[in-house]
Amino acid sequence: MNCAKRAVTSVGEENFCFDHFCARCYELLERGDSPLSLAAGDYAELAGLLYRLDECAQRALEISLGEIELNNLDRARLLDILLWSGDVTTTLRQKRGKTNAKRAGEEAGQELVEGTMGRGRLN
Repeated sequence: MNCAKRAVTSVGEENFCFDHFCARCYELLERGDSPLSLAAGDYAELAGLLYRLDECAQRALEISLGEIELNNLDRARLLDILLWSGDVTTTLRQKRGKTNAKRAGEEAGQELVEGTMGRGRLN
């Protein structure tokens, strides 16, 4: 990111000033909080989003405990990012668990159907 302000943290490979860090985190949070955020079965994208949201929460905590002088609004933004990240990642992990369970059930059902098709009729 090209910014004249001093970088306070990084997310992934990018360095961010405080304002751009908050903006990036809010973009990710809005994406994760959207009901249509991820297509069903897109596990790689879901895992990537979860990783980035966890990273945002970790960086927000590090900034808040660091030596950067923060006003009350800055602290409130960091707390909002931290709490919202927790809510969104919990919801996404539950969604991922339900999708994995559904997929496992479908695979087990398919195996059952395939296993009974070759045996003939039961009397």
